[in-house]
Amino acid sequence: MTAIKHALQRDIFTPNDERLLSIVNVCKAGKKKKNCFLCATVTTERPVQVKMVKVKKSDKGDFYKRQIAWALRDLAVVDAKDAIKENPEFDLHFEKIYKWVASSTAEKNAFISCIWKLNQRYLRKKIDFVNVSSQLLEESVPSGENQSVTGGDEEVVDVYQELNAREEQDIEIMMEGCECAISNAEAFAERLSRELQVLDGANIQSIMASEKQVNILMKLLDEALKEVDQIELKLSSYEEMLQSVKEQMDQISESNHLIHLSNTNNVKLLSEIEFLVNHMDLAKGHIKALQEGDLASSRGIEACTNAADALLQCMNVALRPGHDMLLAVKQQQQRFSDLREQFARRLASHLNNVFVQQGHDQSSTLAQHSVELALPNHHPFHRDLLRYAKLMEWLKSTDYGKYEGLTKNCYLIPVYKQLYLYIRYKSSLLKILKYPEKHVNLLSF
Repeated sequence: MTAIKHALQRDIFTPNDERLLSIVNVCKAGKKKKNCFLCATVTTERPVQVKMVKVKKSDKGDFYKRQIAWALRDLAVVDAKDAIKENPEFDLHFEKIYKWVASSTAEKNAFISCIWKLNQRYLRKKIDFVNVSSQLLEESVPSGENQSVTGGDEEVVDVYQELNAREEQDIEIMMEGCECAISNAEAFAERLSRELQVLDGANIQSIMASEKQVNILMKLLDEALKEVDQIELKLSSYEEMLQSVKEQMDQISESNHLIHLSNTNNVKLLSEIEFLVNHMDLAKGHIKALQEGDLASSRGIEACTNAADALLQCMNVALRPGHDMLLAVKQQQQRFSDLREQFARRLASHLNNVFVQQGHDQSSTLAQHSVELALPNHHPFHRDLLRYAKLMEWLKSTDYGKYEGLTKNCYLIPVYKQLYLYIRYKSSLLKILKYPEKHVNLLSF
């Protein structure tokens, strides 16, 4: 392959001022194998033009001829078919797609690597490389595969580097100032060497002259380092102080949280206590009225009525969850139950005595008015009993057993039976006297 590269460079590309950079032996895919060569070239004159040239061996001789050329800027896609497995096939997308099969995978990889380097170096438009491993694109160019041939000298593409505009201008000025001809390279090199020595000496003298400034600078640097050490010590002390302050602030914050929590709990506890005190506290006057209140006088009955209502409110208060588990609440409820039982028993006994007394009084009154056939005035008895209406209602709602016992009082039944019979007898008698012909049978009554 090296001999072919030299031959192609000498016979085809050198006459056209071109350098051959890489070559691959290929044939068209899917057709009869007619080998040819794809060459990557650059021009030696500016502006540099990068081309891909198809070279074919002549059928009538032992020489090569240029068949077709493409500009690299017209290349859109390089498809290597497979980035993992070895495959000699690859496609080049110009105005149409060209499918090629290389003689070996190594030649194909070297040719694609050369195209990638030329694209990176000379083209602003980037070519898409499909199914090409990144390692192949990043690795260095293998020696002997994509070197340029100029006469008998070989030069790697990566070693060549163009001069920028300023470098070209400096070289031109230097060459214009040279008294000798451009063709006398030795004289020009000697002059450059002398000027370089002069520059080196000037640099050495400048360095030696600046030794004093260097010493001063070093001294300033030492002082600056000492200052930095002092600042670091101060920063360390400040950091320790800040750490101490941070710990104290954390403790204060925790204490404030505990204080806030304690205050919140105290407020809640005070609210619960106020609720229990306001709804389950019975005044001493009410307790005394329930225990010792006079049920015969109007003032005593009113006081007992108010006390009984207050006791009923305390017993029926809707407790909050957990209140019934408090010992004080249980004791207070037991105290209220004892007061209710005691007052209910005392009230039932007193009312029973009142009913008995009124029963005796009404029996004597009915006996006196039985001859006159007139209903005796019972307003005084009704007025006396009306004072106990609220207490009877309270007794009915709190102790229905005692209330029912009062209604079935054995002393009250004869009196009201006599009163009922008397009213019925008087009504029947009046009807007979007014309509005797219609009520003859009522005389048997």
